[in-house]
Amino acid sequence: MAFMTLLASTVDQVEMTNLVGKLLLLLREGVGNFGWTVVVFTIILRFALLPLDIWQKFSMRKQQKKMAALQPKLAKIQKQYANNPEMLRQKQYELQRSSGVNMLASCLPMIVTMVVFFVVFAGFRALVVYDNQLIVARLNDAYNEMVAAGASAEEINAHLAAMYQPEGWLWIKNVHMSDIGTNVIPSYENFISSGWGGINATLPNGLSASYETLVGPAMEVYNKQSFWDVARWNGYFILPILAIATSFLSTMLLQKMQPQTNMAADAEQQKAQQKSMKMMNYIMPLMLGVFAIMYSAAFAIYYVVSNILSTLTSVIFNLIIKKVDAKSANA
Repeated sequence: MAFMTLLASTVDQVEMTNLVGKLLLLLREGVGNFGWTVVVFTIILRFALLPLDIWQKFSMRKQQKKMAALQPKLAKIQKQYANNPEMLRQKQYELQRSSGVNMLASCLPMIVTMVVFFVVFAGFRALVVYDNQLIVARLNDAYNEMVAAGASAEEINAHLAAMYQPEGWLWIKNVHMSDIGTNVIPSYENFISSGWGGINATLPNGLSASYETLVGPAMEVYNKQSFWDVARWNGYFILPILAIATSFLSTMLLQKMQPQTNMAADAEQQKAQQKSMKMMNYIMPLMLGVFAIMYSAAFAIYYVVSNILSTLTSVIFNLIIKKVDAKSANA
């Protein structure tokens, strides 16, 4: 009875407190695999946010039409006040305001989308932490049971190695780790680290053995012997590359839908604005590619699937709008 209390207390130290993490746990009970759970969750979330996404696109289109109608007047104002930038900005603002142009009209859906992104990201991180802490707790329980039964060190190590079954997805051997040439089983440094490739977990209370004792046998089975041991890489950089590519494509499509303001005071400022926008188009996808490398493959799966769905939505929306415009022009 005393031993069973110890066994239960180790696992009971691990709990999920994050709301998104709890939803993911419930969904995984039905789906089974963490990677496919992320795919299903992302599809459900994108459909839930679809009305907001469509509203944003219609708002952008409405502003784009208004700005297009204002271009002759804006060009006239720019020519008239070319030597007075302050007055030019004032006149541009007055013209936009009188014409009902609101450059911030589509910002609210974007803000909501960003908030959702960070909330979901925190949920994935929480579930990754939970899973890895639970694995250690279960290994500790098994270790205690075998020690109590008088098993040899060899038997204990073999059992612990067999118990640790990393959860894979397609080409990825452990979806909790990054889709890069990293180890399949996290080292203690990876387990506790909040930095590059870290899980940011803590060891459950009540462990009777060290992390290396519990997880070491599985590390010997799954982890690479050197960087060039490609067969034991956790992944092959596919998701980070897809994250960059899909992010860039999604950004390009979204930019085409945004209103062309041409609000700079002169040609030099217009070139500066275009250069800055071009830089952002490259920097943001690269940053998110870095995130896909730094954090678990689960997050990268979410981001790539979300980008693909967003791109498809934009393509379909643009096709429908083109047909509507063509029909209006022929009417």
